[in-house]
Amino acid sequence: MIHATRLTKRYGSILALQDLNLTVPDGAVFGLLGPNGAGKTTFLRLAVGLLFPDSGQISLGQCPPYQVGYLPERPHFPGSFRVGEYLVTAGRVGGLDRYGARQTARRALEQTGLSLLAERRIASCSKGMLQRLGVAQALLLDPPLLLLDEPLDGLDPAAQAAMRQLIQLLGQAGRTVLVCTHRLSDVTQMCTHVGILAQGRLVRTGSMAELTTPRSQVSIVSDPLPEGLTQHLSRIHPQLMISGNQVILPGDALEAKSAVLRLLLDAGLQIWRLEQQKATLEEIYLDAIRSQPPAGERLT
Repeated sequence: MIHATRLTKRYGSILALQDLNLTVPDGAVFGLLGPNGAGKTTFLRLAVGLLFPDSGQISLGQCPPYQVGYLPERPHFPGSFRVGEYLVTAGRVGGLDRYGARQTARRALEQTGLSLLAERRIASCSKGMLQRLGVAQALLLDPPLLLLDEPLDGLDPAAQAAMRQLIQLLGQAGRTVLVCTHRLSDVTQMCTHVGILAQGRLVRTGSMAELTTPRSQVSIVSDPLPEGLTQHLSRIHPQLMISGNQVILPGDALEAKSAVLRLLLDAGLQIWRLEQQKATLEEIYLDAIRSQPPAGERLT
């Protein structure tokens, strides 16, 4: 759906994006991760045509710009409007007739949990309400592509959970959703794909399944280990590690797995858990960010 090739953008002397190559597959819920100033917001603004690249290209496949649902980083609304009234007006501006605009606004209010606030003046809305209103506006015209900049920003825990579920459901319904965020836990819970930006460069990308492939490490949890058995186990392999009642076999120590299990069982110990561990998104993210050389001042 989204395809960027050697995308570069500068703000004067500041390099915001550098030779970025990125593909967001159709139907993906794609989390674009990165620290503040990594270039996430710049990428979204280029995608929707609010900015133009200095070099390179970005395309949205067969999706025309008017069919893109966009939530900016800091949405602004006319304070004198009521919430429902504003969405109806936005629908009319988007080309819907009055009946269609009302129906669409009602659906968007329900999706974002704003139905009971339809008559509320926008000026009296909290930051979290305004954030949900921005998502509701992005959903108005039933777009096949959604570009959401920090959609969970300002939401309370219950509203965050509801927003994560909504984004997951949109992906399951076949929409393509690109979420820019620095919140690792949100990406882990709702995204099918992830890209990591650092200093304007894409340093890692892939499906969640690809990026969190099992590491070459096995953990065995058993009954408490007798002191004599602990000493015996530690001599099996130099890389073997023991922490309480857990035996960890990293790297080449994996070859000792059968011997370790045999010793534990011969000692009459119960094996409670044996698992090949996966890399966490936090570990992948930190490794990717740390691998980048220092950079000077940057913008988002």
